Amino acid sequence: MTTRTLLLVTLSAIGLVAQAQGKLIDRRDQAEGWYLPVICNVMANGGKTDSLSITVFKDNAIVQELAPAKKRSTVQLDLDIDAQYTIRVRKEGYREKLVYVDTHLPADQVEYRAYTCHVNLEPMDRFTHADPFYLDFPSSIVRWSEEKKTFDHNDEYLTDIQVKMALLGAQIDVNE
Repeated sequence: MTTRTLLLVTLSAIGLVAQAQGKLIDRRDQAEGWYLPVICNVMANGGKTDSLSITVFKDNAIVQELAPAKKRSTVQLDLDIDAQYTIRVRKEGYREKLVYVDTHLPADQVEYRAYTCHVNLEPMDRFTHADPFYLDFPSSIVRWSEEKKTFDHNDEYLTDIQVKMALLGAQIDVNE
């Protein structure tokens, strides 16, 4: 029996014992390498798209870059727990969007679902005459919701930024 086979058998046995007991761990400090799966579904102008460029920043440093690829409108990112990330989504000819994700959890929280993020990119020419101030803000802020017991976007922030973007859109329509 090779070392690799022995390792796989051992890991499988550990997994079966853990399943029989119901949980692998009871506290987060019993495990390393925990992450939050973030599934990004990206559209452009309300429809399916591809050729996206995605950059992931952790504490303002680039940790991952996904170059444009055809037939990619959904991407899963695995973000370390207890960290802060900014996800930048870009597509040529469209205004980039930023999503801020705070992956901090309560100390006793060991179970959580993946977070699905929906991003709609808008044509850049819509914002030609817009004040760039609001264009620099994240389009969403995601963090743990104690009320919902899951990661979720901040509804108040999302509503506020959507109102600001709608006002910019109305400003554009008046200037045209």
